[in-house]
Order: sequence, then C-alpha cells, then structure tokens
Amino acid sequence: MKNSAVLKVANFVWFQGIWWLVILFQNKAVIPVLGLILLWIVISPKRVEDIKLMGTVFLLGTVVDALLTLSGLFIFNETETLVSFWPIPIWLSLLWAAFAGTVYHSLTAFNGRMAVAALAGAIFAPLSYIAGAKFGAVELGASVVLSYIFIALVWSVIFPLCFYLSNRFEAKQAQA
Repeated sequence: MKNSAVLKVANFVWFQGIWWLVILFQNKAVIPVLGLILLWIVISPKRVEDIKLMGTVFLLGTVVDALLTLSGLFIFNETETLVSFWPIPIWLSLLWAAFAGTVYHSLTAFNGRMAVAALAGAIFAPLSYIAGAKFGAVELGASVVLSYIFIALVWSVIFPLCFYLSNRFEAKQAQA
C-alpha cells in the first residue's frame, strides 16, 4: 500500500473500526482487534517503526490509564478481566497500541508541530473518553467537566510525546 492518501484514509478507517469495536464490545473485541493490529503491521510501509511505537505506547498508555483508574477518574464496570494481573482492561491497552499505529500514517499532520499536537490532544482525546463513557465502556469518577480537564492535561503531554517517540524510532531505524 504505497499511495499516501489511500494509506492515510485506510489507516484512519482502520483505527476508527478498532475504536468502535472496543467501545461497543470491550473484552469480546480483543481477538478481532489483535487481528486488525496484525493486519496493519503486515501492510504498513513502516512496519518496524510501527511495531516499536505500538509496543511502547501500549505500555505507556496502560500505565497512564492505570494511574487514572487508581485515582478514581476511570471506573471499569467489567466483572471479568481477560488478564487478571493487568491493571486496566486489555482492550483499552490494545486501543493505545492501535492509536500508536496512526502516528506514522493518518496523523502525520501533527508531526513536528508539538504545540498543535498538544492542543489537539487536549481537545479530542477527552471527547473520545467521554464518548466511551456514554457507550458504557467506562464510567467517569468525576463530573464530565472535571474529567475533560484532567484527560486534556494528560493528553496535552501524551499526544506530542507519541510524535517525539515516533521521530526517535524513525531516526534509529534510518541509522540501522
């Protein structure tokens, strides 16, 4: 898949599909989401970089959302977890990995524009979590306004950090 515009659209649609799967089906979506992530890795022109970034952001996002869960901001109403020792639902960790799969592709407009990335993260990421709450995937432990503010603060750092990491991985790959 070499055409840049086609790749960006396919990547955007791919991520949106994963978002809807995990929000609507949570744990029942894990296997299909793993399949979609593997599919992306197979077709990605930046396979190595994607794998590195997806793995890193999978762990980073798990820690971030685990801290937000421990703080009481996120409450997950799942009675069963697929992995008992994992601090958040595994589908949410997979969503972080899938998000990382967009950084080199459909989100390239933010690369090198850290202030714009911080602003976009602060505006749009909280909307995603709030939408997830509206669909019952998570319960917010604070008002919508306070939740928005806390998530906005976190994502004003996380979103630009993803581009910083992507540039580091890409530079190391170019040196190899």
